[in-house]
Amino acid sequence: MATLPASTAHAHLWTRARAGVKRWGWPALILSTALLLRLLCLGNKPLHFDEGVNGSFVDQMTRDGFYHYEPSNYHGPLHFYSLFTAQTLLGRHAWALRLPTALVSTACVALLLAFQSPFGKRPARIAAAAMALSPAMTFYGRYAIHETWLVFFLLLAFWGLLHFHTAGTRRSLWALCAGITGILLTKETGFLHIAAALIALPVLRAWERFSPSLPPLAPPGHAPTDPAPPQWTKRDLFNAICTCSAVLVFFYSGCLLDWSSLPGFWQSPFQWMITGTGGESGHEKPWFYWFALLFSYEWPALLGLVFSLFFLLRSGTPHSTRLLALYAAGAFAAYTLVSYKTPWCLISLTWPWLLLFGIAIDHISQPLHRTAASAIAKGAAALLLLHSSAHTLLLNFRNPTDEDHLYVYVQTLPEVRLLLDPLESLTRQNPIHRQLRGALVLPELHPWSWLLNDYPNVLICLPEELTETVGPRDFLLVDSSLAASIEAQLDERYFKDSFRIRGNTSDPAILYLRAHTFASCFPDRTPEFAPDKIQPPAQPQPESATQGRKP
Repeated sequence: MATLPASTAHAHLWTRARAGVKRWGWPALILSTALLLRLLCLGNKPLHFDEGVNGSFVDQMTRDGFYHYEPSNYHGPLHFYSLFTAQTLLGRHAWALRLPTALVSTACVALLLAFQSPFGKRPARIAAAAMALSPAMTFYGRYAIHETWLVFFLLLAFWGLLHFHTAGTRRSLWALCAGITGILLTKETGFLHIAAALIALPVLRAWERFSPSLPPLAPPGHAPTDPAPPQWTKRDLFNAICTCSAVLVFFYSGCLLDWSSLPGFWQSPFQWMITGTGGESGHEKPWFYWFALLFSYEWPALLGLVFSLFFLLRSGTPHSTRLLALYAAGAFAAYTLVSYKTPWCLISLTWPWLLLFGIAIDHISQPLHRTAASAIAKGAAALLLLHSSAHTLLLNFRNPTDEDHLYVYVQTLPEVRLLLDPLESLTRQNPIHRQLRGALVLPELHPWSWLLNDYPNVLICLPEELTETVGPRDFLLVDSSLAASIEAQLDERYFKDSFRIRGNTSDPAILYLRAHTFASCFPDRTPEFAPDKIQPPAQPQPESATQGRKP
């Protein structure tokens, strides 16, 4: 058998290596950057209020063996089972609680890369890079909250919808059904996105009469808005619907152990509508709130929003691009009309604009290839990504609890370490210190319920629920309004501190650490609180000299 000369073989290997780097180099770099930004120093900020709530549900699952779904909680059960798995396998740490969300956030970037089939390789890569560096996606991708899961399933469902419409494959059918199932298992606001997509389809069909779309994606003999001939059978559709329905029943029934919670699946949207439109939640924002966030942090998404209008109005725009722009506009309108707004909801709105940003940059650069204008367009895109990177680094690794940032919302402040650090120090010295007696009497119980769940002798309650005398304990953390009454019950010296727990609270909490118990943690510190001196017992007084004698 003839063999290639060594020089030819080396050249062949080098050519294959270059082809591999050219094909996978950028996707690998984008995904590794996304993963690094989401995992690095994952536990560097205190547990958020909502993370504490979610962690408490996980502790409840550990005790009961299943998750009992309440429609007033709104959020679906899937996220809690992912947190339960991570906490069971990795322990009760903030980074373990946040790990599933960080991995799902990275998977969202990978899913954006999969959109190269309808939109092209370069737009998908630009969009994925923008999502990998997005301040919102990275900041909230490092939180143990539901929103990132919603983004993942929205991407999966829309990818399935596009391919279901343009190719009609069995894989697109399963992707669409799986995405919708995941949306319903994640968050009540998913109904707004489903409604926006359903409305976008007939609106696009009507729009085509006035401004036709570009037809290359349509099969021969079909209009751009006509669905492709299905490559799946009725049996495939039946199997997909039955499987997804079974998954919904399984999770909403507490893994078939709590059938009483199943009706909450269809009750939760009505509960959420009452809260979202009632105007009494405390999270009401003006209609322009999303624009303020986009202008402050998400410049690539903001540019994508601007270009979505261009793609809608421009005749000859590809059908998939128009459908994406219409869906994004519908979801944005729904979120704008609802007065209940929290900043992490932004990530479920920005992903279509990131794709439109990539499409716009590619559209501007393509006809101007190798010209000064093309270089300017690419340079502008690079500057926008650099702007995102700067905010991402500052938010996540320098100022993750700085209230001057709009994304830092009702965030637990680092001062909570004034209690946690001494407790953890004593526990490391001797696990018996988990039996220390403590009391937390505060207007809000989270995230303390999860943070101190390993300490069984700690009373945690609201001030109005306090039915017993707190009395002397090893540590106490109380609302400042209760400080005077608590100090009257203390009969030893205590280290005393005052700090705010959350960014939106004005009244501080008062911390008391028993000096005898925590002396090893503060060797050079003098206790700030000492009880009043005990008065000696009253001595019997001699009878008054003026007192009359008995006859």
